[in-house]
Amino acid sequence: MMGMRPVRAGWPLVLAIMTAAASAKKPPPPTGQLRLDMDNPVIELRIGDVPLRLRVGLEAKRLIQLNPAAAARLEASPPDERFRFEPGADAQIGRETLKGVEAAAPIEINERKMIVTVASNGRDCCAGVDGEIGIGLLPYATIRFARPAMADPGQSADFRIDDNDEQGPQAPVRVARSDILVQFSLNRADSVATSSAGALLARAHGGRLSEGAPTVAAFGIERPTATLGFAQPVSIAGFRFDQLRVRTADFAGNIAFPADPAEDGDIVVQKKVEQQRAWPVVLIGRDRLDRCSEALFDTIAKRLTLRCAFDGRP
Repeated sequence: MMGMRPVRAGWPLVLAIMTAAASAKKPPPPTGQLRLDMDNPVIELRIGDVPLRLRVGLEAKRLIQLNPAAAARLEASPPDERFRFEPGADAQIGRETLKGVEAAAPIEINERKMIVTVASNGRDCCAGVDGEIGIGLLPYATIRFARPAMADPGQSADFRIDDNDEQGPQAPVRVARSDILVQFSLNRADSVATSSAGALLARAHGGRLSEGAPTVAAFGIERPTATLGFAQPVSIAGFRFDQLRVRTADFAGNIAFPADPAEDGDIVVQKKVEQQRAWPVVLIGRDRLDRCSEALFDTIAKRLTLRCAFDGRP
């Protein structure tokens, strides 16, 4: 109110109030271990009275992404009177944009009650299940994806995982004088790089582009690719690559491929489109991860340990 001077509390009191508020909101640390089948990493939970089967995604964001049919079931039987879907974050799949809706929903996992974001973007994200949940939402100290029938390959590698709010869990990997990012997918069939990641790999390892077939990206959307062939086999996240598919139209930023000496003198006319920011990421798919007997995610240390036959042939 105008003319009223604020009353200032003493600093110790302010500090005590802030500390008490922080402790009241701080969730308990994650505990225990969640064991999952590496070939079918699915959990079951309920939101209110609606049962859901959700795929656990190593590359998924800290939310629950639902197929439209599952979102409609939840909307028809909401967990409480405050629940409603509202306009949310759009999903950008290369140059394609899918409008999104989202809502806050109560769930219980590992005897922990939480409020999480539930999202849907008008197209199915996940076949054979109701949706997907990110590893960052699971309050377990460790999450173990395993193939018990597969012999231990005797090789392992650790990756520091940054659980990025916008892009999902990813690991930085050094390439020559630059860093690229790596994501791991237990669902995607083939490994693929964005344009900026492909360009950095081409600069570092003498790669050349040739024609490639379209790839199916998130939400079943097809994106054009080219094949990046390397002069010598390249190691990415410990796996050998003689060539790699590259989504040359997506997330290039200002990072361009080196000129191809075989095409000197050619005049290339590029279509003018709005420039996207660079996101130099390689998504490692099942063409490599099917060689792994185990993926162990340490939630507290934010570390992923893979036990794989890294030097095997695709």
